[in-house]
Amino acid sequence: MMIRASDIVIKSLIDAIVKGDIKPGDKLPSTEKIAKQMGTSVISAREAVQNLAIIGLVEISHGRGIFLTRGAPVIEELFEARRVIESHNAMMAARNIDAEGLKAMSRLLDEMDACLEKGDTDSYTDMDYEFHLSIGKASGNRILLRTLQNIKGLLRYQQSVINRLPDIIRRSSVKHRGIYSAIKKGDSESARSLMAQHIAEVIESWKKNAGLLQGQKQKQGRTQKVRQSAAKRVQKTDNGKRGI
Repeated sequence: MMIRASDIVIKSLIDAIVKGDIKPGDKLPSTEKIAKQMGTSVISAREAVQNLAIIGLVEISHGRGIFLTRGAPVIEELFEARRVIESHNAMMAARNIDAEGLKAMSRLLDEMDACLEKGDTDSYTDMDYEFHLSIGKASGNRILLRTLQNIKGLLRYQQSVINRLPDIIRRSSVKHRGIYSAIKKGDSESARSLMAQHIAEVIESWKKNAGLLQGQKQKQGRTQKVRQSAAKRVQKTDNGKRGI
């Protein structure tokens, strides 16, 4: 699955927000600087910032810059939004889904199972997002679907982090099958209840493992710095050999 450059920028910015590198009220770099730091185009950086502004995470003040807004921690806010939106989507999908929608949902579940067996967490996370989006599409509510699409970068970030927790993918896989079964049967209340339980379990896993996740992020950051430092040393050595 193709990942857009703007999604990469969103992921990096949210990562910095979650780790506390960017705090409420802080001024962010300009889109030009963000693009340069992340190796993307200014257009992609601007699109990422605008998407974060749409959902209220940043404020764009013309003439002053881009600022992180104040409020509850972003992951906690996203969980609460998902609990409300996706439970309703599952209920409405059970009432409105057609044969084509069921077929697409079933295919996504099969692809997720294949990723699970291969241990391909990244591809599983891509399919995870698409599965939840397919339920939004089947709900028939264009505004709620658009809301999910607007928080795509944030949702994918959350899923990519959560899906690295011990056994979370296997537990989620069971829940996904249960939600699909309820939607297929047209049991709207069961679909709503199962989705609410699914999100609640993810929230609980997040809370229990927040320290572990932070440690993983810090370890990844240190590993990246070591690699960058090693690359610079190699480059200096090569330049020295060439007499540059």
